[in-house]
Amino acid sequence: GNAGSHVEIAMMLDVTGSMCGGWPYDCTSATKLDTMKEAAKDLINIVVWQDQSEFTSRIALIPFSEHVNVGSTYFSAITGVAPGGSGDDRTCVRERTDANRYTGAAPNGANGYFTHFSQSSGTCKPTVTMMPLSSDKTALKAHVDSFTGKGSTAGHLGTQFAWYALDPDWGSVWGSGGKGKPYSMTSEVNEHGKPKLYKIAILMTDGEYNTQHNGDGSTTQAREFCTNMKNKGIVVYTVGFEIGSSGSAYDTMQQCATSAEHFYNATNGEELRMSFRDIAMQVSTLRLAE
Repeated sequence: GNAGSHVEIAMMLDVTGSMCGGWPYDCTSATKLDTMKEAAKDLINIVVWQDQSEFTSRIALIPFSEHVNVGSTYFSAITGVAPGGSGDDRTCVRERTDANRYTGAAPNGANGYFTHFSQSSGTCKPTVTMMPLSSDKTALKAHVDSFTGKGSTAGHLGTQFAWYALDPDWGSVWGSGGKGKPYSMTSEVNEHGKPKLYKIAILMTDGEYNTQHNGDGSTTQAREFCTNMKNKGIVVYTVGFEIGSSGSAYDTMQQCATSAEHFYNATNGEELRMSFRDIAMQVSTLRLAE
């Protein structure tokens, strides 16, 4: 019957240089990045259930550093220009500069497009691309395994694309397989009084948002996106990883979360794994009939 719920999760994951340890960043030994990968794969295992025939559970992956790399598949739809270079080495995007800077409106000729990394210069960061909503556990985990750390922290872009991965308007970009279900379903209830759909963003970072390419500072932009996402019915979990107990990163994670209970401040790798596990267990119980 209609006792269950659909789940859509966008997981924003920090792949900045500092995830590889202290300066000079070295990703060759065991790092914060490795711990994050294990935590993310653990969540994928718990949350993406096998039988998707009646109720779907899908996850999108948004790695970010100084850009979000949308990849050559989606680059043209988002920027209005052809990808440069070969493959996904120059397909990073930057902020919108038009009236839709803070809205969820999908990019197109009428709504405006995103600015992007200079296509005449080298490789953008991160080199790993985002992945729209998918229930393919194997592909999701393999993508997480491919993450490498490089670059500074433009957390607002990661936040923005976590929202867009869940936004049904962006089905025009991601295609039918990656299209989010209608927002209206988050306020409809099943026979157990639970929402028919949970849209969830998990925003994870290890530091202050210190990089922007135009417009307001990264922190200011990120908080605006968080407010707008929550107003649409998206539940926002935030996970700080060794960000300290005060300061800009702490304040941003706290303000972005749906509530104080949705903010996790992991002071070490074990706490990071427990934070993701706790979120995963909360999500996996959402679908169970009581």
